[in-house]
Amino acid sequence: MRKFRTTMLACALALPLLALPTTLTTASAAPADASGVAADGNYWVWADTNRGGPACGWSGNDSDWRTCGAGNNYDMNDRASSWWNNGYAGSLGDVRVYENIGYGGASTCAPNGSSGNIPWEWNDRISSHKWVTNCGF
Repeated sequence: MRKFRTTMLACALALPLLALPTTLTTASAAPADASGVAADGNYWVWADTNRGGPACGWSGNDSDWRTCGAGNNYDMNDRASSWWNNGYAGSLGDVRVYENIGYGGASTCAPNGSSGNIPWEWNDRISSHKWVTNCGF
C-alpha cells in the first residue's frame, strides 16, 4: 500500500508539469516547435493562450496589427496571447515586437524557433513587429 501511495503522489506531482506550455528559448534550436513541424517562415500569434482562437501569421514586417489574416479582415492589435516564431533560422530569423503601431513604444524579442503564451506584462499589448537578425539577449 505504501508503494502505491508513493507512486500515486509522484504521478500527481508530475501532471502539472505536463500541462505547462513548451517554450524553446535557444536560437540554435532547429526552426520547428516541440511538435516537430518544419519552419514555414512565419511569425504566428493567437488571440487566446495555448494557440487558441483566431490567429495571424506574417512572413514580413507589419507596422499595424489592426489588419491581418485572410483578406486582412482581422484585428490582432492588442489582442495576442500566444505566439510562435516559426521563421527560418539565420539572418532576420528573430522577431522584435512593439507595444505601439508603427514600431513604437516598448519592445521585446521572440527568438527563432521559440513559442509559448505571452507573459502577462505583454499580453494584449503588442501592435507591430519587425524581423531582426539578433534579439540581443
